[in-house]
Amino acid sequence: MNERFLRNAFIMIVVLGGMFLYGLIRPFDGDDQVSIGDRTVTSRRAKVIDRGKEDTRNVVVQPSPKFLIEYAFGDGTEGFNILRIRADGTGEYNYWDQESESARQKRLTFKLSRAELEEICGKLNQSGFMALANEYHGDVTGGTQVAITVVTGHVEKEVYCDNHFPVAVVAVADYLEKEVIQPNRNRS
Repeated sequence: MNERFLRNAFIMIVVLGGMFLYGLIRPFDGDDQVSIGDRTVTSRRAKVIDRGKEDTRNVVVQPSPKFLIEYAFGDGTEGFNILRIRADGTGEYNYWDQESESARQKRLTFKLSRAELEEICGKLNQSGFMALANEYHGDVTGGTQVAITVVTGHVEKEVYCDNHFPVAVVAVADYLEKEVIQPNRNRS
C-alpha cells in the first residue's frame, strides 16, 4: 500500500505541476482566435492599456434622446466598415464591398425599433462595456482594429482596440454584426 500511495502521489504531483506550468505559460503566448460576426480575428495580449480619466463603470446605457452608438471594424489596408445608430433608431452602415473586382464602398440605411435599441443597450450593460479601458493595443503591426463609441445621456465612452479584443468588446461587436448588420444587409 505504501508503494501504491507513493506512485499515485508522484503521478498527482506530475499532473498538478504540468497544469501549474501550463497556467503560467498560457497567458504569455497571448494569441487567441475570437469570432466577431462571420470573421475570425487574432486577439493578442495587450501591451498598452489606457484607462482614460473619466470613470464610467457605473453608467447604465439607455436609449436616451442623445443616444448614439458607432462601431467600426477593419484595418488600415482594407478600410473600415462603420455602423452608426442614433437615438431615433435610424441607422446607417458604410462598408467595403469586397465581392466585386474592385472594392468599393456602399451604404445601407435602416430603422430600428425602440425594442431593438433597448436590446442593444441591454447587451452593452450586460457585457460591462462601460467599465472597459479606453484603449487596448496588442503591439503588432497590421492586424485588425475595432472602435466602439457609445453616447448615453451626457456621457460618451469610446473603446479602441488594436489587435487586442477584451471579452466585452467581442460580445458587443459580435452582437452588432449578427443582430443588426446581417439582418439589415439581408433585407436590402
